[in-house]
Amino acid sequence: MDHQADVRQWAWADKLELAELVAVLSSAVDRGDRDRIASCYDEDSYDDHGLFKGSGREFAGFICGPGALRAMHHQLGQSVFAVQGDEAWGETFFTFHAATGSADLSGHGRYVDYFRKVANQWKLVYRRVVPDAVLAGDDPDAYWPSRRDRTDPSYDRRRRPDESGSS
Repeated sequence: MDHQADVRQWAWADKLELAELVAVLSSAVDRGDRDRIASCYDEDSYDDHGLFKGSGREFAGFICGPGALRAMHHQLGQSVFAVQGDEAWGETFFTFHAATGSADLSGHGRYVDYFRKVANQWKLVYRRVVPDAVLAGDDPDAYWPSRRDRTDPSYDRRRRPDESGSS
C-alpha cells in the first residue's frame, strides 16, 4: 500500500472511532450510565450543555443525579470530523426526546466538539450544544447560537471555553 492510501485509511479509522465515541456517549446518557458517560471525556474536559456547564465527570453526575429526566432518547444524524494528528473537531446533528413527570420534551441541534487522542484513545475535551430548537422552559441565551454563516460555532475550532476561535 502506498503512503497516500495509508494516510486515508488512518483518517477513516480515526473518524470511525470518533463517531463511535459520540454514539457511546449518547447511549450512556440515555441509559443513565454515569461511569460510561464519564469514560468518554478527558479528565480536563468541559461540557457546555446550556444551563449545565462543567466537566464531563460533573455532567455525568448531573445527568444521572436526583431530579434527572425519567426517560431520554437521542437520535444522532450525520457527523463531520476534521482530524489533525491527535486532535479533532466534530459537528454531529441530534434530535432529543425526554420525559419528566407528565411532560414530554423535545429539541434538536448540533454537538460541536473538540477531541484529543490520549493514550491512543479518542476522548471528548470540549463539547458545546448548539440548539436549533431548545427544550420548553430552557433559556435560549444559555446556549451557543446557531448561525447559517461562517460565524457559527462549528467553524471556530475552539479547544477550550475561554479561547477565542480561529477559522
